[in-house]
Amino acid sequence: MEFTYEIISESNINVRFIYGGEWFTFNLFNQDEQWILHPFDSSLIRNKDMSRLVIADLLQHKPFQVMLAKEGIILSELNTSVPLGREDEPASYEELPRFDRQSDIISDLRSDSSQASLDIDGLIEENELVDLIRMEVELIEARQHIYNQILHRMFMADLGPTDPEFQRIQQIVKAYGEAKSRLQAI
Repeated sequence: MEFTYEIISESNINVRFIYGGEWFTFNLFNQDEQWILHPFDSSLIRNKDMSRLVIADLLQHKPFQVMLAKEGIILSELNTSVPLGREDEPASYEELPRFDRQSDIISDLRSDSSQASLDIDGLIEENELVDLIRMEVELIEARQHIYNQILHRMFMADLGPTDPEFQRIQQIVKAYGEAKSRLQAI
C-alpha cells in the first residue's frame, strides 16, 4: 500500500504516501474555506526541491485523487504550503493568523458564554432549540480551529505524530469533531 489517510475532523486529514521507498506524512487542512496540503516531515520542510517532487507525485496519485473526491475537495482548488512552481514564484499559501488573534477569539468565546449564563431567560425566550444547537456547534468549530492552528504550528516546529503532545492535541481536535457531530445529530 503506497497511500493511507486518516480523517481527524471535517477540516483536518492526515495523509501518508510512499515516495522513493520512504513514507512521507502530510496534513490536509481547511483554513478560511481553502484546503491546504502541508508536509509533516522536517526533511520535506527543509528541502523545498524534494518537497515539490513528492507533492507533485502525490497530486498525480490516483488513490489520493479519489480520496479528495470522496471528501468533496476539488483538486484544482487545492493549495500547498510549499510552492510547486519555481523558487521566484510567489507562494499560494497565506501566512497563518498570529496567536494574538487566536486569544481574541478565546476572549470572545468566554465573554459570549458568560453573557449567556447571566441571561438564561432571555436566551430561552429569544432562541429555539435549533438556534441553541447552532450556537454550540459554532463554539466547538471555533475551538477546533484554534487547536488545528496549534497543530499546524507544531508541524512547522518539526513536531509530528510521534510527539506525545502532538498526539494529545490531535485527540482534542478529534474530540471536538465528535462532539460537533453528536450535537448536529440531535
